[in-house]
Amino acid sequence: MKKSYLAIMVSVIFILASVAVSFAGSADVVPGVKIGAGTVKAHKGVDLTLFGSNRFIPTYCKNMNDFDSSKQDWTTLDEGGWGAGFFVRNELRLGFAGVGENFGFRVILENDIHYSKANGDRNTYGDYGQKTSDFGGEFSVERSKFWYDFCGVRFTTGWDVTWADLKTGGLLYGDDHPFIMLSGKAGDMFDWQLNMLLINDADDLEYPDHTHIDLSGKYRDADWYAYIAKANFKVAGLTISPFACFSDMRKGVQGHGNSQAYYGGLEVYGKHGILQPSFEIVGVTGTINDAYMSGTPQQDDYDISSFAAFGALKFALMPEFNPYIGGYYVQGDDDPTDDDAEGFVGITNITRYTPTFGMEGGYMYEHIYGLGSPLYALTPERLGGKAARYGGIGAGGTGDNPGLIYVGMGATGKVSEISYKVQTAYLWFEEKPYKNGDEISNDEIGWTVDAQAKYALNSNVSLSYTISGLLPDDGVKDLKGDDDLAWITRAELVWKW
Repeated sequence: MKKSYLAIMVSVIFILASVAVSFAGSADVVPGVKIGAGTVKAHKGVDLTLFGSNRFIPTYCKNMNDFDSSKQDWTTLDEGGWGAGFFVRNELRLGFAGVGENFGFRVILENDIHYSKANGDRNTYGDYGQKTSDFGGEFSVERSKFWYDFCGVRFTTGWDVTWADLKTGGLLYGDDHPFIMLSGKAGDMFDWQLNMLLINDADDLEYPDHTHIDLSGKYRDADWYAYIAKANFKVAGLTISPFACFSDMRKGVQGHGNSQAYYGGLEVYGKHGILQPSFEIVGVTGTINDAYMSGTPQQDDYDISSFAAFGALKFALMPEFNPYIGGYYVQGDDDPTDDDAEGFVGITNITRYTPTFGMEGGYMYEHIYGLGSPLYALTPERLGGKAARYGGIGAGGTGDNPGLIYVGMGATGKVSEISYKVQTAYLWFEEKPYKNGDEISNDEIGWTVDAQAKYALNSNVSLSYTISGLLPDDGVKDLKGDDDLAWITRAELVWKW
């Protein structure tokens, strides 16, 4: 079904539900409406629930990607679009979910924009790419999930958030790509899932001379599928979760070669007394064939071999204060001019939403293209050129990237009605990156500091404030030429119903 039809259907459902509530004094008009609960009981054995949210996020940022206060800021990117200086992001979601005998579903429509006349009055689809902030302008299906249970196995499909390692470091995968999943469990101690991701599915017209489209009917296979197997064993308060993944990125995705990457790893998390350990390790091997070298017709092959790890320990001392320490090690490539792709790249690095160091609104989780870090990720996976790509959001992660070492500490807690999270970390490039063909002199990225506070105004409305920044060190100075403080601050008012 086209997105526009789904949008119309959801609108009709909301209108009918509103009419039902307004006539609820007559039980014969619309049976099954529960006033206050927000639930409509549909016919034929389906319980239908309507829900939604609106996030109003005024934001100000400075020096996000250029680290130079004396010049006009480079733009940055969030889910609502490109912006610099002051802008207001707004995410509106309307959804419905249903449960019946052995099946269920959930659909969420979303409009995610930066405030402007073009985005507020209408979508900007016809001028896509010509506006400063036209991402998310189409009000359409952002997420969907449909499942059916049979013989102890659940079949699930749609496009919704699935993951391999979101509970720990988020180094391999977490995103809302289209998927087909089988899952099941045996008692309370074991569960499993097999997940196929259809990240890209297209046959593009061939570029025989790398400059013109061939209209002779030829095509190139531009599919990107990934397959993830994951199991969870619950032992003594811990979850031990091995996982394996095959990522098959075929020639045409971003126009840079065929890559077949094989991942294997383990995450462990849980609670034992006051201790809350969290650990992940993941390795990758594989090949990249016929990759174009930095946008030229020249092609080369690469051998993939890398790994990454995360570890943290949180202390559940008291509601007001729960400190934690930990860090990341992400292998980098020591020579981007050779045929080894030794820089680690996951399918979609999702560290922004991980439990320990993740923070929405944190500087390092924005789109910091000045350091090669895409939205949601922590790692500089886009530094090192375009040739050795084998993963990353938008297929932009290269095996020639310099990697990352991150050592941090922080605390969470709740004082009275205010919950908080504060943390700081020091970052290094694991290998020194190259600039203009030469290795830079220093590997220090610098200090990050993140602080966030939240307050619930009532059961449906909450307010939060976040401020975060990077104090660059010599490695950034070598790479970018400047080292002024880069920072972002934002307030967020959220309605949920």
